[in-house]
Amino acid sequence: MKTAMRNLNVFLLFLIFSAFDLLAGDNAPLSCPNEMELQGNRCYKAMKLSASWPEAKEYCTIIGAKLAAIATNYEQNLISGIIFRQYGKSEQNAYWLDGSDMLVEKEWQWMGNDGSPVPFSFTYWGPKQPSNSKERCLEIRYDLQSKWNNAHCQVLRNVICEARAIGKGRDVVNDTLQEP
Repeated sequence: MKTAMRNLNVFLLFLIFSAFDLLAGDNAPLSCPNEMELQGNRCYKAMKLSASWPEAKEYCTIIGAKLAAIATNYEQNLISGIIFRQYGKSEQNAYWLDGSDMLVEKEWQWMGNDGSPVPFSFTYWGPKQPSNSKERCLEIRYDLQSKWNNAHCQVLRNVICEARAIGKGRDVVNDTLQEP
């Protein structure tokens, strides 16, 4: 009788912990790698690095991220806010974004890290931008009210990376940051 009771208690504890683990997996908080800032289901890290666009892409890849891509006005405002909170307003606040027209001139695309470019579905170009066919890489400039500007890919700019948030038992299905 004692053995049966002990087995029942062990079984009940197993059920309780299994249920808790199952529930926690669905509701586990999301987190970010490499001291990135969590925003919704995305992680961001703005850094004063002085890197060319190819170097910026490589740095983001090394930390498990990619250069930030902006798909909505909400995300535009969010990234602008991150830059301002971390570094304030100055003329040095130009950050590389993931956009380029390197593959087809005047067809701006998010380049990503997987070799699958995605055409822009949202833009926030500054006045008279994009302006020069030799400026093939995209930057966001805080001194231009966070408007986008095309620039020569070899000039040195700061870096803003993004990655998908991670969480126990979670796979983020929607990879686009949406307004809460």
